[in-house]
Amino acid sequence: MKKVFITTFCCSLLVFGLFSFQNTPRIRVNEDLSLVIPLPNVELEELFSAITKVNPTVIFLRSLSTSKNKPILFAVSRYENSKPVKLSSAFYELTANHNPTNLGDLSKEHKVISFREYKKGNKTLYTKVSKPFEEQCNVMYYFMKDNFSNVMYEIKLSGKLSEKEEMESIAEKIALSVKL
Repeated sequence: MKKVFITTFCCSLLVFGLFSFQNTPRIRVNEDLSLVIPLPNVELEELFSAITKVNPTVIFLRSLSTSKNKPILFAVSRYENSKPVKLSSAFYELTANHNPTNLGDLSKEHKVISFREYKKGNKTLYTKVSKPFEEQCNVMYYFMKDNFSNVMYEIKLSGKLSEKEEMESIAEKIALSVKL
């Protein structure tokens, strides 16, 4: 009887743990976009304030704690165009092969590592991985409401190039949680 109780109790704890991980709270970034961040994270109010002065497209900023306790910067940016376009067009024409021009001499170091469009479940995902500086890496995903809009969102994880695989995994989880 004691073994049955202990086994049942342990199984209950395991199931509760799994459900509590899956029930990570949804974060409303703005009136249009919400997402789930599956890791412990903290707001960076001072850095956010400084970044938005230089880059007003950034609308959300957090620091994520990874399994290796290496902080990764997570940002959401909102880009607006005068006319609605398809997400696939915006992705390939404006982001996939686009190197930033607002970095001055640092733009010379910027390299696109990869970009692709792929299906995961019932979602079509658009992703780009770049190396903005030596030993740094950005993993980005792009979204539009109904894949046709004049507003495009980008989620971006920035960290060390050695953490690329973990950042890609985290970014995909967040991307799959995005709701517009």
